[in-house]
Amino acid sequence: MIETFSLSASREGSKSPAVSSVDLRVERGESCALLGANGAGKSTLMLSLVGLAPILSGRAEICGLEVAPKNLRGIRALAGLVFQNSDDQLFCQTVLEDVAFGVENLGVSRGESLETAREWLEKFSISGLADRAPHRLSEGEKKLAAICGVAAMRPEAMLLDEPSAQLDPRGRRELAELLNSLPQTKIISTHDMEFARSVCATAAVLDGGRLAARGEIGGILADRELLERCRLA
Repeated sequence: MIETFSLSASREGSKSPAVSSVDLRVERGESCALLGANGAGKSTLMLSLVGLAPILSGRAEICGLEVAPKNLRGIRALAGLVFQNSDDQLFCQTVLEDVAFGVENLGVSRGESLETAREWLEKFSISGLADRAPHRLSEGEKKLAAICGVAAMRPEAMLLDEPSAQLDPRGRRELAELLNSLPQTKIISTHDMEFARSVCATAAVLDGGRLAARGEIGGILADRELLERCRLA
């Protein structure tokens, strides 16, 4: 479960809140779309949940553990973040090493980490990328490798920032099928309304850093006035 309590957070290096007084609860196993126009605060909220954006006031919890400096190792084991830009996440010489990196950081031996990475590359049907250099991958391949690296750590929750960006229609369909097969609690930030509908049962809408709506995704996407007011239509 992911929960925020009157959470206000800022972008790195800023003292002004990009997210203000957000109360949001995402239940265990729920897939929640985080919707909002550019600058609405979606990325800041996601980053704050893993301690990568400063929390100015209020608090956040992942599975009952407060997001605080003393708890960050535990928080990052519970919640895995997939960055919007895969180049921020893939930095090893090969995809296999990248997928193994997070697992090894959990205290697993090097040999076991590599074996786990191979198993997850197989689950994601991208074993052929194992020995490839990440910078030589297509954007879609990079995205799959980044998500695979987070999933291999077996977190309780996954936070995905614009996972369908730069994917073609087939890539979006395949990614939706993949995400639907993962059991974790998920918050999925996206501008893609149809993609959101295909992977999420619920949605939360941010507008100007504040929570503008929360509910079943069908009702949210059917509310034309809400979408227009929040610059989503």
